[in-house]
Amino acid sequence: MAISVDRVYKKVLAILNKESRGLMTPDEFNRIGSQVQLDLLDKAFHDYNKAVIRDSMGRGGQGYADIPKKIQERIDPFYATTSVTLTNGVGNLPEFYNIISVSTTNCLAIADIERVEKAKLNFLLSSPLTTPSTTFPIYYLSGVIEIDDEDITTVDGIYNTITVNPSSITTIDVNYISVPNEPAWTYYTSSGGGLIFVAADAVDFGLHPSSEVELILGILRYAGVIVKDPTIIQTIGQETASKIQQENL
Repeated sequence: MAISVDRVYKKVLAILNKESRGLMTPDEFNRIGSQVQLDLLDKAFHDYNKAVIRDSMGRGGQGYADIPKKIQERIDPFYATTSVTLTNGVGNLPEFYNIISVSTTNCLAIADIERVEKAKLNFLLSSPLTTPSTTFPIYYLSGVIEIDDEDITTVDGIYNTITVNPSSITTIDVNYISVPNEPAWTYYTSSGGGLIFVAADAVDFGLHPSSEVELILGILRYAGVIVKDPTIIQTIGQETASKIQQENL
């Protein structure tokens, strides 16, 4: 399941051009679309948490009214599993948004590996009772520091390495939520100067189809900044607020 990048771009342009409010270039659309997609994935986790809490308070429903299930379906397209080979207990991770679980096969049985903060490792190693073993393995994340491409003044810590203790474990399975592929509305310029969409090279949004309206609203909100039209931001803000109010009823 995915959302057509071409359909979303055409809808955004149609809304912006309705009253000659300005034009969003494909490059601007691709960058903004990527950011909004990440925003909506992050929002899905928060919405799921709120929905589960409401459900536990007896305010949930079943069938079509099962809101936690609906929100979970928005996250599931990004669920992935990979095997990581370790060298001296260290392995490289794929690009991920959130790690769900880490496990290894021990004596033909699957053993979950518990995540700990690296700062607590010395405490665990200080006692034979808490020292990690093949029956009680642990892991922590580490990585490198990178400069954010969108903001050269912001330094981001990127987790790209996993360390497992004991180091005798050589292979692990990682279940995680992957980072969405960046959308791409690809094109070439015709002899007349028009933009011709190239479907073969395009990358659709990885979001669940039910997120299409929120995706368009989010892109339009950023578009209001680009075309310097505060009324777009105000209008889309009102639409978004109304939608959130309905969801919280």
